[in-house]
Amino acid sequence: MFYWLAEFIEKNGGPALFRYITVRSVSAFFTAFLVTLLIGRQVINSLYKRGYRSKERSYGDINTASKTGTPVMGGVLLLISGIGAALLWCNLENAFVLALFASSLWFSAMGALDDLLKVKRGDSDKGLARPAKYFGQIAFGLALGILVVSKAYSPLPAQLTSQLHVPFYKHALVDLSWLYVAFIVVMIVYSANAVNFADGMDGLAVVPSFFVLVVLGIFGYVMGNAKMSAYLFYPYLPGAGEIAVFCSALGGAAIGFLWFNAHPAEVFMGDTGSLLLGGTMGTAAVLLKQELLFILAGGIFAIEILSTAIQEWFGLGMLGRRIFARAPLHHTFAHRGMAESKIVVRFWIVSAILAALAVATLKIR
Repeated sequence: MFYWLAEFIEKNGGPALFRYITVRSVSAFFTAFLVTLLIGRQVINSLYKRGYRSKERSYGDINTASKTGTPVMGGVLLLISGIGAALLWCNLENAFVLALFASSLWFSAMGALDDLLKVKRGDSDKGLARPAKYFGQIAFGLALGILVVSKAYSPLPAQLTSQLHVPFYKHALVDLSWLYVAFIVVMIVYSANAVNFADGMDGLAVVPSFFVLVVLGIFGYVMGNAKMSAYLFYPYLPGAGEIAVFCSALGGAAIGFLWFNAHPAEVFMGDTGSLLLGGTMGTAAVLLKQELLFILAGGIFAIEILSTAIQEWFGLGMLGRRIFARAPLHHTFAHRGMAESKIVVRFWIVSAILAALAVATLKIR
């Protein structure tokens, strides 16, 4: 909306300030952050009054009783403020932005349905059935994959549609042809579920998500700029700079959400927020050809989902015993007596280091 207004002002002799990616990115961040702070209390109170409250499962020696009754579905805050700010500051005719909007709405709707079923049934394990979740995630991944690979409709340059970029290698672009569609499906399913598994302690998922959004925003800005992408030997993606604006909007909403989600949390994001963040970040990574970089930057998410997979499939499924004391991994540290706040902050530190390493790949190749 403001993009079109800025365009009108520029055409009529006014300044071009608000057409710049950097200015709109900063504006989107602060818009989302301030809107979250302004409406956060009202949204939390509304969720509480309507009965959208947490029904915590038991982890044996890990006491979660204090969290029971905390409002859930806080992801609506991310949706309202983050997507709202993106609507204001992004170029709404940009194909990258439209794909990110589709991802945000699709995954937040799936998450909201899951949260609503959990509340209605009074059990945190009785939300949307796992096959239904996977079906929705695979369906979106398949649609995105076909869009990206189809040269006639892809927002990417024709020579890049089926290529995979490898971090730390300057000219490493691997052409997967139509197998790239299957790879995209796997990436979308991974990204949505990885953030979901990490969302188990106050603030644990939202800060690493912010770091990843910063990384993706930086790469969007670089790859959407012809001079910078050429200087750094990255493929030029016309229009990809708008991904930076979108990521800034969602990042501002994430930091605003942390205001209420920091320990002790006043609200949980629920699947509404975790699927929204995971699905949208995965989509942005695909559009930027930085799927492997996303795994690096979001290494905390990779660790969380990998620990769960090892525990369930290899440990309990094949060996008939636990590999970890608890899974996902953050529950293992809690089982050993480490304070929740210390676990969360240490995960933040690791996430910040991984994000910095991911940004360093711009030059270290």
